[in-house]
Amino acid sequence: MSLTYMTGNDFLRSVKAGCIKLEHNRDSVDQLNVFPVPDGDTGTNMYLTLMSAVREGEKNRDKPLGKLAKSISMGSLMGARGNSGVILSQIFRGIAKILDGKDQAGAMDIAQAIKTGSDTAYEAVMKPVEGTILTVVREIGKACEAEAKNNDDIVAVLLAGIQKGHTTLARTPSMLPILKEAGVVDAGGRGFLFFLEGFVEGLAQEREINLEQYREQATEVTVPREDIKLDFQYCTEVLIKGHDLDAADVRDHLAPLGDSLLVVGDEDVLKVHVHTNHPGKVLETCLQWGHLSDIKINNMLEEVHEHRLIKEEASGDQKAIGLVAVSAGDGVGEILQSLGVDMIVRGGQTMNPSTEDLLNACNQVNAHSVIILPNNSNIIMAAQQVVELCSKKVVVVPTRSVMQAITALIAYDSEGDVEEVAQEMASHIDNVTYGEVTYAVRDSAVNGLTIKEGDTIGLIQDKVVLTSTSAEEAVADLLKEMINEDSELITLLYGEGVTADDAQALKERLQQEYPDKEIEVHYGGQPHYSYWLSVE
Repeated sequence: MSLTYMTGNDFLRSVKAGCIKLEHNRDSVDQLNVFPVPDGDTGTNMYLTLMSAVREGEKNRDKPLGKLAKSISMGSLMGARGNSGVILSQIFRGIAKILDGKDQAGAMDIAQAIKTGSDTAYEAVMKPVEGTILTVVREIGKACEAEAKNNDDIVAVLLAGIQKGHTTLARTPSMLPILKEAGVVDAGGRGFLFFLEGFVEGLAQEREINLEQYREQATEVTVPREDIKLDFQYCTEVLIKGHDLDAADVRDHLAPLGDSLLVVGDEDVLKVHVHTNHPGKVLETCLQWGHLSDIKINNMLEEVHEHRLIKEEASGDQKAIGLVAVSAGDGVGEILQSLGVDMIVRGGQTMNPSTEDLLNACNQVNAHSVIILPNNSNIIMAAQQVVELCSKKVVVVPTRSVMQAITALIAYDSEGDVEEVAQEMASHIDNVTYGEVTYAVRDSAVNGLTIKEGDTIGLIQDKVVLTSTSAEEAVADLLKEMINEDSELITLLYGEGVTADDAQALKERLQQEYPDKEIEVHYGGQPHYSYWLSVE
């Protein structure tokens, strides 16, 4: 029996099934990562993004298909982790565009939704690269559309897309040389196919799927310890339903009424979240744009008395520019805070923070505008999504390493113009060459190197350049390639598993080898990486 239309319940059940399918296979997707370093792996990032989408969908399970798809899209955006997660959220965004306003969808609707999802994802990436998830999803969309012209069975249409997706995935190494060298297919494309396979399995059966056993580990946001003070007592949430709604206009009117303001949605429905002392004024203000629903007002002072964890903006006058930085390791966090960072979002390698984690951190900074330092190439896209979501002015300085951030912070001015300060900070990034010493988590062939699991490896500017017999030897070998006649300062941050005595001995050795250079060694405490180092 063919399936000729899909309802909201069908869609949610299938997204959940796709999430479970990917969870069951995320280790195999993680193993496809080209680099053998401990990383915020693709399969894990996509799975956690899907979990956020499912949770938001569950809250709106009784809504028609179009509204449900929109809520799943918003959930995926807020929970997006890593580049693969952000791209996946954009695919859902495109799907929601086509399903908008529909109570049910046919085979051609679904095919066009996937194609629009592909188009939206391509538009979101500044420099799209073929041989990635983008290519795989694009070809899936084309195949689905071709099948839908002659077949109204949704399952058959999606199976045609899956078949084309696997054919395309097999060709990704011929499109992207780094995949061919490593002997793997694209991880993001494989992850999406696992999701789509599960989606079809969920669509083709009627039983409800329970995700209770699959739960995301929360990303920790660390702030300097201080007494909690509530400048605004009531957490107020409301949905505005109307026509031609303008999120920016709503933000402008609500901004004087409180803080932690978030207004997201589209021209028909906007979700408002604000901390205020006058929830009645918030609701009265919102009424001018349309009808109100899903009103929630919580007394946060009572929650404090009940010992619930609440993170509020620090009291006192707001500064012009605040700083949010991503990093792991207690020592690294202390260093960044000593250089002016207001909020440390715990994350980086092995656990990329979500867009929502970064958004929450920006909202908690006691400043009119915020600069984000992602400190990892796989977090930059998630950080860039915050620019549109946050009520404050947010600028991303695209740091790919903590070592770049430390240098960029030299140019930080909390009272300057945020665009000018961010530009000045970004200009300092090129003044530093950074390296990393870690271990291989899998056998691999990268940049002409044959690497075995457990090998000590060294990277320069995110590129694996050598293997070594020890972490200390790797540092010495990296510096030979990083130092030039203009170099003046060598900085080392030692991580978990390295003792202070080992780090001091390495410093003394390097001081003998480079007597004319200034050498600084600090405790970073970062996991997985024995040393982070930089040369300026």
